[in-house]
Amino acid sequence: MFSKHYTKAEDQRQFDFPDRRQNKQPKPKRRRGNSGKREPGPFEENGPKQQMERPNKRKKTGPSEEALLLSAKLKELSRNKNLDAALKEYWDSSNDSIRDGHHACIMVDCSARCGKISVGEEIIERLTKSGKHVNVETKTALIKGYVHSGEIAKAESVFLPMCECKAKSDLPNIRTLNTLLRGCLWSAASIGKNKVVTGGVVTSEKAWALYKGLVERHALSSPDISSYEYSITLLCQALKTKESEERIEELKNEFGVSKDMTSLDQSVTESLSLSYLGLARAYAILSNNAKATDACKNAIDFAILSKEALEAGKTPEDDYRKRGKNISESRLESNTLYRGHRLSEFESEAKTIKDIVSNKQDEGSRSRELARRLLLRLLVFSGGGTTDLELANEAKSEEDCSVQHRLVHAAYFNYGLDIPLKSLGVEFGKDIKVLRKRDCNRILGSVGLQGGIIDDTGLVDFRRLFNAGTGKTKSKRRKKRILEIELGSGFGDWVVKQAMTFPEKDYLAVELRADRVGQTFARSSILSSVSPLENLCSVGAESGSLLLDHVAKELVSTIYINHPEPPTQTFGAETTNLEAIMSGGDEPAHMLCSRTLVAAAKCLTKSSHGKLVIVTDNHWYGRLICATFVRIARQNPNLFQPVDLSKHHYEEVEAFPVGTLNQLPVIMYEGQPGEAIGHAKLNKDDKGSSYFDRLWRSGAGSHAEKRSRFVIVMSRNQGADS
Repeated sequence: MFSKHYTKAEDQRQFDFPDRRQNKQPKPKRRRGNSGKREPGPFEENGPKQQMERPNKRKKTGPSEEALLLSAKLKELSRNKNLDAALKEYWDSSNDSIRDGHHACIMVDCSARCGKISVGEEIIERLTKSGKHVNVETKTALIKGYVHSGEIAKAESVFLPMCECKAKSDLPNIRTLNTLLRGCLWSAASIGKNKVVTGGVVTSEKAWALYKGLVERHALSSPDISSYEYSITLLCQALKTKESEERIEELKNEFGVSKDMTSLDQSVTESLSLSYLGLARAYAILSNNAKATDACKNAIDFAILSKEALEAGKTPEDDYRKRGKNISESRLESNTLYRGHRLSEFESEAKTIKDIVSNKQDEGSRSRELARRLLLRLLVFSGGGTTDLELANEAKSEEDCSVQHRLVHAAYFNYGLDIPLKSLGVEFGKDIKVLRKRDCNRILGSVGLQGGIIDDTGLVDFRRLFNAGTGKTKSKRRKKRILEIELGSGFGDWVVKQAMTFPEKDYLAVELRADRVGQTFARSSILSSVSPLENLCSVGAESGSLLLDHVAKELVSTIYINHPEPPTQTFGAETTNLEAIMSGGDEPAHMLCSRTLVAAAKCLTKSSHGKLVIVTDNHWYGRLICATFVRIARQNPNLFQPVDLSKHHYEEVEAFPVGTLNQLPVIMYEGQPGEAIGHAKLNKDDKGSSYFDRLWRSGAGSHAEKRSRFVIVMSRNQGADS
């Protein structure tokens, strides 16, 4: 434990202090420096005063009861995402004497949870001006807020200076690194005002190299299994297969993965299964089918090993409990169900990829086709973890370049567009930091997309987008087709099935997280059928921002939202909360806020009664959505009208009166989603329509109904004003 072993006599001398009760003073010890002159003894008048003081034998006092009580209050308000109440409590003058850096950290985390990181910035600024130290935990919470807001450049600007700190206690820790890497997963690489690309694999690789250097120089904790999982996923997403394989081998060496797999930790085998699955996707997209098959085999093997460990009760949560950590039985059971479901999904997808690619020959001449798909079937406007429209617009406004320029950057730096371009002879150097406008034009021209698919106002030219993907000439363009959108498409399996079932329609899969956008693109490219889907485009954007800025009015036939994520499970749908929202009060941050729903209405067609179809398994969230529609109806009476589903055998659950005689109430129905509301019919063998649907059916969702589905359908009023 110690670097030096003390004898009993030495140990006694350490605490052999003068007996002050008898007023006896020891003789000063004579010390001589290099000059030969005598130095003052420790108890002489000119000696160091701190050495004359008797050690403080009192135990270090912890936070006062008042400080602990304030912490508990702030944490509870943070969990409930009640930022206003938390700020009121934090700045209360009665707390001036007890308010400290720990409370500031809770508040910064609260502002991050609520999507208002500017509040956290202000708290840190005031903390700094007062001369107080901003600790690593608080800076980590700030990074968390930035990545949730899609401001990955600001997150990087906090992390990089932390790596240069001299004090070890001020250096980033594992949680700091993982927070930034998780943000890189959510936010695709983008170009900012300073003409520097940040986010995605660009920032993650920079952070990885810096942190590994700190591990070597300062003996920090090595990256954990989550760090490797995030890093490998990003490399695979960018089609950097060589670097991905090297990082996987590094993971194996770090965690002692050898030929004997029986003693491996469950979380390690789970991460290896995910890593090989990501590698299989990358090789399949690149048409390297032999290596894709090998990666699939590894993904399946590690998934089976991990499931066996799970069935034997070997989980990370169980280990925490054995060490005395407070893990409840219900949480342990829920986590076990979630992990089992996740592993089944890995195994199923790996088997599907293996079946598709094992019967195909490697194709080395698909570079131009792949480059076109990356530019036409994968559009990333913005990304992150926020559902706050204002914050998304703020983050977007920092990018001082055209919309088309941003789309090319995301595809090039985040999703591997540079790989097929090299085969086409379009290269800009290994260490390129940013693409110039002429570089983007050269890329578009190399695949026959001169001018791009965005007009001068920022709107997407969907006819050109889908026609260009088919390779048809202008004279042979397809007729005007029906366009449908899924908001919050997750991993994309629902919308992929829709596109396969209805090839006469075009689909947009809109998702905020960049990693899920990439997975949807992979599904449409390699998982859907032998040939890639040409009627599906995977879009990375905040839903409200996309509908407002990039989709023309009265263009969309149907907008679907399946199993949307609630603002917080502890928000509740009490009548007082709902009445306040219906009357125009503050709304919690979530995707289906009134601004997004109004933007959706304006994109729906009037002539064919464009519809907004919402399916949720969360009863209280359904009530919140209905209350939001009532709010809209009171402010804009002619925008929406409810659709009667009773004739389709849906059972009415609750009606929400608008409050005026000439307006129909908003109604929430109960029933299974099907063809009556536009969903493709499920096969008998289907266990659910999407990843999240299957997850809830497995019983891993404690706040959701496992059998019931709640449906809300609203149509565009023909007399509505745009």
